[in-house]
Amino acid sequence: MEISLKEFMASQPNNPNVTESDKYYLLLANRLCKIWDNARILLNVGDDTRKRVVLAVTGYYQDIIADAGVWRSFSTMCQQLYGRPVPIYDRPEDYIDSELNEIDVRFIMWYVLECYCAENGTISPYDEDLLGLSHKFFNVLDAVYDDAPTPVEYNMIMDVELDDSEQTKQIYDLSYWLFWNCYFLRPAAMPTLQRAAVEAHKIIHEHPERSDAEPLLLELNERIMSENPTGPLSLSLGEWIEMIVNNKMPQFAEEEFKGEPHKFYAALTHATGGIPIAFCDSYEALEDFVSNALGWGTNKEGHLPQMKKFSNFVLYADPKKGLLIAHDVAQFIKHPDNPAYDAEKAKTAGHSMLTRQGVCPIDLVKYVFENGYAPDVRMPFESDDTGKSSILNDHWDFFARLYLQSFYQPD
Repeated sequence: MEISLKEFMASQPNNPNVTESDKYYLLLANRLCKIWDNARILLNVGDDTRKRVVLAVTGYYQDIIADAGVWRSFSTMCQQLYGRPVPIYDRPEDYIDSELNEIDVRFIMWYVLECYCAENGTISPYDEDLLGLSHKFFNVLDAVYDDAPTPVEYNMIMDVELDDSEQTKQIYDLSYWLFWNCYFLRPAAMPTLQRAAVEAHKIIHEHPERSDAEPLLLELNERIMSENPTGPLSLSLGEWIEMIVNNKMPQFAEEEFKGEPHKFYAALTHATGGIPIAFCDSYEALEDFVSNALGWGTNKEGHLPQMKKFSNFVLYADPKKGLLIAHDVAQFIKHPDNPAYDAEKAKTAGHSMLTRQGVCPIDLVKYVFENGYAPDVRMPFESDDTGKSSILNDHWDFFARLYLQSFYQPD
């Protein structure tokens, strides 16, 4: 496989203006392509995805050489969230912050492969072929590290000052590149970008005159950018820019709620003897619970007729937000009060709570995993060795951020 100049420039912040350093890094990217071809491993991955992996590794390398801040921000945020600079992998003794590191290369390769897979959770971050190939890539990058030219195109990041009212265009250009084309943020946002592409196609179809469609497409792009998180940590574009430009990390600690508990929270905890969760294995059991235990009274048509076709319900209440009801997930949750729990289903399909958007509300996901109620849940690439903590349980918050994206953000 070979990456063309057009393909390479699509992920560069200065596209379409080609610099001498662009030519250097394109040659380096194609050198990595040849190494992959000659290694004869992971060839079941299509050329398009393999190119995306190589471009992401090259983009990371450019970022590190220029100290542009995208990777540095991610790694610093991971240290704050997880106590390690790279998710999943332990920090090696020779790891150097904001420098070239082999586990950085390994993580990026796994991350991009995973994002472009047909089904989430199928590629192990410990896959032996992946480890071997990432080692080969790292050796090539490390060998030229001291002589690699500074990618001047990444200066657009360093030259931005967010409080400068005269830099509106520079800030917008940076925002646009980060959201739509950045080597690191784009892969995780693919579901969002695909939905945006469908909307854009509809606009173009309905407005065949390009001049009529352009303002609508611009409005769509700006709305998508403002409303959706991006990157593997499910952070907003504004949070990424603050991290990259001002080295300001977002804070996620929620203040303890001290107000009057929501009436549905009070009703549920009263019915359960103090716990904020309840389980119903059928629609009939759900209607009986809300009618009697929660005190909603009888209703000829049923209180929740839209739930009739579902089963395995979970009711979860928060003192501030009130009650949520999730369907078809109780079988994955190992709670002493749950009659619907099925250990085998938890092992084979429980990961969908984290890997498929819309399956399980994030507040319930957090409650379940923070309290250890999903001990049997595994990623598809994991073995089901009993007695061992799963990768998914050890790193559930990262996986939830990566796969759920906007669904990770609580209402």
